[in-house]
Amino acid sequence: MWLGSSAMAANNPVDENWWPSEFGADDQRGAVNYITPEKRLEAVKLVKQGKTLTLGMPYHNGMPMVPGRTYSLTIPGAGQPMHGPAPWQGDEFKHTFNDEFLVSELGQVGTQFDGLAHPMIQVNGQSGWKDGNYMYNRRRLEDYGHGRGMQVNGIEHVAEVGFFTRGIMLDIPLLKGVDRLEKGQEITRADFKQALEKQGIADASQGDVVLIRTGWIQLWKSYLDATGHINGSADEVEAANREFMSGEPGVSAELCDYLARKKISMLVTDQGAVEPLGGGNQSPDAPFGYCHMNLVVRRGIYLFESIDMEGLSQEKVYEFLFTWAPLKLVGATGSPGNPIVAW
Repeated sequence: MWLGSSAMAANNPVDENWWPSEFGADDQRGAVNYITPEKRLEAVKLVKQGKTLTLGMPYHNGMPMVPGRTYSLTIPGAGQPMHGPAPWQGDEFKHTFNDEFLVSELGQVGTQFDGLAHPMIQVNGQSGWKDGNYMYNRRRLEDYGHGRGMQVNGIEHVAEVGFFTRGIMLDIPLLKGVDRLEKGQEITRADFKQALEKQGIADASQGDVVLIRTGWIQLWKSYLDATGHINGSADEVEAANREFMSGEPGVSAELCDYLARKKISMLVTDQGAVEPLGGGNQSPDAPFGYCHMNLVVRRGIYLFESIDMEGLSQEKVYEFLFTWAPLKLVGATGSPGNPIVAW
C-alpha cells in the first residue's frame, strides 16, 4: 500500500511497497478518487462573490518548450477558405469555413497536465522485477505501451470525472517579499506553513487541489499582450523563453511528501515542471523528478504545470472552487487545459 513518512530518506522503488494503490490494483484514476460528492458540495460553498478566473496560458507557436517537443498551429489554405463555398442567401453570397491544423504533444507543452502514464520509474537488474519502465500501480510500459495510445492509465479515465473541488493557492513570492523566486530556490514545508498562516487559510485536506505560486510564469507572460498574442521582438521572446527553460524554483521533496500524506488530488505550479532546477540550491538527497515519481507514479496524485496564478495573486484570492476536466484523449499521457476557479 502507501509509503510512510520516511519516503524521502530511502526512495527505493523496488523495496518500498507502493502498489497496489489504496484504490485497488485495477484502479486507473488515481487521486481524483479523493474528490467525493461530499467534497464537491463543500467546494461549492466557497463561491460567495460569483467571480471567476481562467488559469491556462495561451498556446502559441512561440511558447517555451522542452527541446524535442513540438507545437505548430497553422490555418491551411494560404489565405483561402478551407471549405466551401456553398450556397447561402442567393447567388451573391456563399458560406465558407476555416479550420486549423495542429501538430503537438498535446499534454506536454504549454499549460500541461501530467497523467498517470507520463512519468515512470525505470528499473533494471533487480530480483523479482522485469527490466522496464514502471508507471502508476506498477504497470510496465513494455507490457501496455502502444503506438496509438496507452492501453492503461490513459487520460480518458480521469476525464470521466474531472476536478471539481476545493483549491488553495500559496503565494510564496508574497511571503518572501519578492516579485518571483530565484532559479533553483526550494519551497519548503516551513514556507508552506508560513504562507497558510499569512494568507489565513486552512491547510490542505484530502481531495484538494494545491496551487503553489513562484512567479516564474512572469517570464513567459513578459512578451504577451492581454489576449495572449506575442507583443515583443523575436529577440525578446527568445531571451525570455531561454531564461524560462534554463531552470526554475520549485517544490521541495519534503513538501511533496507532506502533501502526499494529506492525500491531495493534484499539485499545481506556475513553471515548466514542479521541482527546483538550476541555481545550485537543491538538496542532494532529492534529485530532480522526485515529486513526479513520488506523487504521480507511486500515489496517483496528478501534476499540472505552467499555470497562470498572477491574477489570483493580484486579487488576493487564496481559497476557491477549482474546476477542470482533461480532454477525453483515449490512451494519452496528458492533456492541455484551462482551469476555471470561482470564489
